[in-house]
Amino acid sequence: MDAEIVAVGSELMTGQIANTNAQFLSRRLSWIGINVRYHHAVGDNAERIRNLLQDGWRRSSLWVFTGGLGPTEDDLTRPAVAAFLRRPLIADKAM
Repeated sequence: MDAEIVAVGSELMTGQIANTNAQFLSRRLSWIGINVRYHHAVGDNAERIRNLLQDGWRRSSLWVFTGGLGPTEDDLTRPAVAAFLRRPLIADKAM
């Protein structure tokens, strides 16, 4: 199985923080036999996230997103992926 790791965050793009999540995830996925073929870093921008998925959707079986998943307004990963997949986001009220 081929995988792609997408790290989302403007802090990554400006060099404020290093993308250590991709390194960690690559090691773990490799240990379980998943081939990581691409690492991506993208700022908090819904259009760029959707474009990234559009460009590579058929290339890999597994996409792992890290960052941009929180509750603040600039965390756009979940709505961008949902829009790309044409699926609604459903809040789990028990969480």
